[in-house]
Amino acid sequence: MSSLILAGDVGGTKTVLALYDTGNISDISNTGASNAQSGLLAEKTFRNKEFSGLADVITSFLAGQKERPTRACFGVAGPVRANKVRMTNLAWDLDGNALATQFDMDEVLLVNDLVATAAGAMLLPEDSLITLNQGRPEAGGSIGVLAVGTGLGQSFAVPIMEGKQLQPFPTEGGHVSFAPRNQEQIELLQLMLSCLKQQREQQQQPPRPPPHVSPHVSVEQVCSGMALPDLYAFQLTRCSEPDWMREKRLSTATDALSPLIVSSANAALNGAAGVSEGLPCEPAVKAVRLLLDILAAEAANFALKVLACGGIFLGGGMLPRLLAHIDQGRFMKIFCRGVYRDMLADIPVHIIIDPKTALIGARQLAMKIKN
Repeated sequence: MSSLILAGDVGGTKTVLALYDTGNISDISNTGASNAQSGLLAEKTFRNKEFSGLADVITSFLAGQKERPTRACFGVAGPVRANKVRMTNLAWDLDGNALATQFDMDEVLLVNDLVATAAGAMLLPEDSLITLNQGRPEAGGSIGVLAVGTGLGQSFAVPIMEGKQLQPFPTEGGHVSFAPRNQEQIELLQLMLSCLKQQREQQQQPPRPPPHVSPHVSVEQVCSGMALPDLYAFQLTRCSEPDWMREKRLSTATDALSPLIVSSANAALNGAAGVSEGLPCEPAVKAVRLLLDILAAEAANFALKVLACGGIFLGGGMLPRLLAHIDQGRFMKIFCRGVYRDMLADIPVHIIIDPKTALIGARQLAMKIKN
């Protein structure tokens, strides 16, 4: 079988494709092979809004390559069933078998993007992680992965083969109900439910939700990149917005609001608002802090559900941009609570800072495809 494989990380906003020659990678589990550059022939990032589907992205990528892969694995933001997926936050329908036929490959494997992230996280060296809690990891213990990107992905890996390997599994845990933990978050939930109710009442054209279906607020709707504008709007009900920020916000496209809020929050921490008045944007700082508080609680919830005694890994594109806002003590105080607070305190918590983790995982999974 050819050693050329195509790996991809297909998110709600962008797609990263990489072509690898894995002929010289004899052991993907060793440290040297965990590097995303190992065997790399070509790599490119694409903006999804510029393409009609993954097939168009692959066509564009391979057009500049002399070599052709025989196997591929794509981590995709959505629930994969029978090697097919309708993406959660993007209007793309993918079929792995159809892609294999179209591009003359032996097999194209679709996996949830968090499965790819989990597969990659298990291979990361220490310098690709920021540790919030060293804990006392259990040898061969399960791990949990949460990724804050456009949405909120979650996956876990459990020991198999008598604990010698960890097998990643997908979930759609980001779509479970948001559980507020204090008065601020209760008020956030109430506001979002009220907004959903108003939107529902204003719907005039079918399809309309059945009358017995209640509005639902998922944890992803309050803990993700797409949630940040709503968190900011909520904070506007609790504190004032500087005039300079209001002008910027009103002139900013909807899909660019989250980056604006992040940059404004970061500027506030740096003591510079970016304007002559020098007024920091308090709602931006509080919106980011609220997102991180919700993440800490949800990470603990997930750790308990999968008994992640091997560790919790926090990934996604948002967290590296929010590192200055992460208060280790505050995060762990929220994380370690309830009946099993002592057990939670023993669970290592790491932030993934390697943006190629899902690619590493997709490459690993593609290498495991059998002829």
